Amino acid sequence: MSGTTESTGTFTHVQGELTWTIAEHRSPSEAVSMTRHLTETDEGRYELLGLVNDCEIALFWDYFWNHVVAASFDADGVDDLARDVPEEIRYAGRGEYFADVDLNEWDWIHPRHQWRAE
Repeated sequence: MSGTTESTGTFTHVQGELTWTIAEHRSPSEAVSMTRHLTETDEGRYELLGLVNDCEIALFWDYFWNHVVAASFDADGVDDLARDVPEEIRYAGRGEYFADVDLNEWDWIHPRHQWRAE
């Protein structure tokens, strides 16, 4: 077999988990496209933290402003990442943004942050 294939096991696992959660809370038929939009936004300036409000709102860490931002999303894409979030989440310092948050109330936490919920 010629060529090489890139291992995307971890990425595939995150996408699968995210898609399943969105399908359970929202639209199974649109869960794949919603997941694609969220994972495309999860790079560069923004880091996906998790989903709240029955998977209606995605929370991201904004590396430019160093605070948490929120956005609604659907099968067409992710809305403006400037939605208000509670101050105790928004302005907590990097690595402290989960300190005063009950992560058990979140619908989905990105695996890179799940250790904070334990």
